[in-house]
Amino acid sequence: MKRVISVSGLATLAVLCGAAAKAQSTPELEQLAERIRLRPTDYDATYDYVRLAVEQQAYDEAISALERLLMFNPKLGRAHMELGLLYVKTGAYPFATRHLREALKSSDISAAQRAQIEAQLPEFEKQTEASRFSGSVQLGLRAQSNAAYIPLGGLYQVGGVQSFSPSGRQSDWNSFELAQIAHDYDLQNQRGDVIETRGLVYSTQQFALPQYNVALFSASVGPRFALTEISPGLSVKPYVSGAASLVGDLNYVNTASAGLTFRQTFGDRLLLEPGFDWTQLWVNPGGAPGAATAQTFATLASGDVFTGSLSGSLRLLDAVRLEGRTAFSRANAFYVASQSSNQVDVQAMLRFEVDPPLPEIPRRWTIAPYARFTQLAFDAPNPLVDFFHARQDNALTYGLALDAPVDARFGFSGHLEFLRNDSNISSYRLHDVSVTFGPTGKF
Repeated sequence: MKRVISVSGLATLAVLCGAAAKAQSTPELEQLAERIRLRPTDYDATYDYVRLAVEQQAYDEAISALERLLMFNPKLGRAHMELGLLYVKTGAYPFATRHLREALKSSDISAAQRAQIEAQLPEFEKQTEASRFSGSVQLGLRAQSNAAYIPLGGLYQVGGVQSFSPSGRQSDWNSFELAQIAHDYDLQNQRGDVIETRGLVYSTQQFALPQYNVALFSASVGPRFALTEISPGLSVKPYVSGAASLVGDLNYVNTASAGLTFRQTFGDRLLLEPGFDWTQLWVNPGGAPGAATAQTFATLASGDVFTGSLSGSLRLLDAVRLEGRTAFSRANAFYVASQSSNQVDVQAMLRFEVDPPLPEIPRRWTIAPYARFTQLAFDAPNPLVDFFHARQDNALTYGLALDAPVDARFGFSGHLEFLRNDSNISSYRLHDVSVTFGPTGKF
């Protein structure tokens, strides 16, 4: 069972991080508190008090008000529902599921509220189990304006001399399959330690350029240890992971990694996750399209990659969340010094939850604009490409993602994405536009 984080612990964390998470008494909140003290069965005043208390993250006060209301009328479906969702915020899933099931027995909740509870209840009940499996599957189509990533104008540079590509820029469609699976095993100790296992399979089938078919297999496992004795909401996770990929029908890149991440949560508003990762790459240049020139133009090379990163998530409003990640990577190639590099990566996504077009749809939809900037700088010139200039790239990727669930298990998702890579060497200057869409399933 997960530990319940008290509001006092949340307030302490907020002070430490400089956020205003601690509940601040306001005249309106004080007036409502006095009103429900004198008139404990004033339902509207109680719900207004709960709304304001939740906005200020005073979860204990909101829970107490709803529990008191249910003492006078145990059959209030709305009170059971709001209380259950509050217990979800604090991680008290057994209490949450009990109250949500009571809400389903009531006749004073709307059809939309009933559908919302029924859609989320299996997920919350799963959190009470020691062994928890979850996952998702997406099938779909993708259209690309530059499927082979041909440089602008078709200009390649070999030995400092520019030449035109024999094949021009070509658009293409592909089908794809993406499956993700997660397993959490709760060690059921008082700290709330969990062993986390993750897996991913991704594959594409190009319609006109089968040599660019891609397949990726990856998995990671590691224990997450709660460090609540140091700071409430703090955990650490050492992990190992591995991946293998195919381009066309040949193995291209294999990786083995080990890393360590820390996670600090501040209520349900803010999450920070610094980490460090060491990865060893094995690259088979003959596994890429155009094997004869792959080693000349490849970005990846066999070697070690060391990455430090900081990820975060901040809930700006109830239905708006900002997510981001920044990372610095140092790649040391085993054999070719000119393929050693430094990379800076900055990503951001703004998630907007919106009501679906039909009230019968139980889950909100998500619209998410996102952007990613990557700067890649190699140590030395590659004489096979340019005798005098070490490659430097600035890549900007931006787009819009949509997640549109229809019910608890089925939905649709897609994105529109633009890629622009600027480089001091013509071989790597390129643009691409892609559109992806397809059905999704969750379990």
